[in-house]
Amino acid sequence: MKSGSEASRVPVGAVGFTLIELLMVVVIIGIITMFALPRFTGSRELAYRAQTKTDLRTLLSAQEAYFDDYGVYADDANNLNINRTSNVTLSVLEIAGNGYSATATHATSPVECGFYTGPVTPPPGITFPGEGIIACTD
Repeated sequence: MKSGSEASRVPVGAVGFTLIELLMVVVIIGIITMFALPRFTGSRELAYRAQTKTDLRTLLSAQEAYFDDYGVYADDANNLNINRTSNVTLSVLEIAGNGYSATATHATSPVECGFYTGPVTPPPGITFPGEGIIACTD
């Protein structure tokens, strides 16, 4: 029978990891994560922007259907029966004759998208390339 000191010894050819090796793996994983996180954050912002634009397009389609039915545009997005993303707020800013302006904002993103057509003031803070085109803040 072996004594207590001999039983706790590790054989010379034993396979395993040292503490230094494990710490190096953790450090390397941390460095890779540090570089990968900004990419995922950018992807999240792009998804929020896409949700905002999609809801604004839905509003535009609903406005045109409302105009076809009633001859005027709806002054409140809540008057239109549309499906929207839960975190996106749609706002009709101005209506004038055969035109209107609207914005969409996402609750968790500073991005705001807008649209205008006709004789109305474009939504402030957004640079539009032209009338009838959805544009967003940068």
